[in-house]
Order: sequence, then structure tokens, then C-alpha cells
Amino acid sequence: MNANSDREYIDNKVGDVRTAVDDVRTSLEDLRVSINERFDALRSTMDARFNATDAKIDAAVAKGVSEMIKWVVGLFITLIVLVVGLSSVVMNLVLRQPPAAAPLPAPVPAISTPAVIIQLTPQGATVLPAAPAVAAPGSKP
Repeated sequence: MNANSDREYIDNKVGDVRTAVDDVRTSLEDLRVSINERFDALRSTMDARFNATDAKIDAAVAKGVSEMIKWVVGLFITLIVLVVGLSSVVMNLVLRQPPAAAPLPAPVPAISTPAVIIQLTPQGATVLPAAPAVAAPGSKP
């Protein structure tokens, strides 16, 4: 073989490989640009969705905070009303003047009741019952 022809052959082959590599490089660059455009579109879509979700969360938190404030203020006012009401009732009961004393009724003589005497026998002793009382003449037995 001739050196020039070999050199031209190698140069042609290297040129073909370079052309193929350049073609692959340009196609990969086009693919990268296409993927970056799709990612940019996806990123903008996701950003819009995240912003919408953030707005919903912020609205829910604001509503919850307003409800909490409403209940705290309501309970505070109710507590004040109860304290004032109960303290006024207690003060009225404590500081109430006692009613004027009613005149005492006339004393009633005490009725004496006859004393009842129960006589118990000592243990072990036998006692005969007393004889019945004799009826008075003119009374029915």
C-alpha cells in the first residue's frame, strides 16, 4: 500500500467517525434542550400547583386562627359574666340583713307526765307478782 493512500484512508475514516460523533453530539444536545423545555414546563406547572396548595393551607390556617380567637374571646367574656354574677349572688347572701325578730309567744306551762318506773329484779332472784288491786265498789271489773 501506498503511504498517501493509507493516510487518506485513515483520514477519511477519522473524518467519518468525527462526523458520526458530531451527529450524536448534536442529537444529544437537541434531546437535552427538549428535556430541559419539558422540565421547565413541568416546573412551572408544579410551581402553580404548589402556590395554589399554599394558598389553600394559608386560608385554612387563617380560618382556624379566627375561630380560635372567637372561642377564646367568647369564653373570656362568659367567664367574666359568671364571676360577676356568682360574686353578686354570694355577696347578697352573705351581706343580707337578718329579718326582724318576731315577738316570742307566751310561754306555755310545761305539762308534767307521770314518771314510769320499771323495776328489774336482780339476776337469779324470783319475785312473785303483786296481788291485783281490789276494785272499788260501784265500778265494773
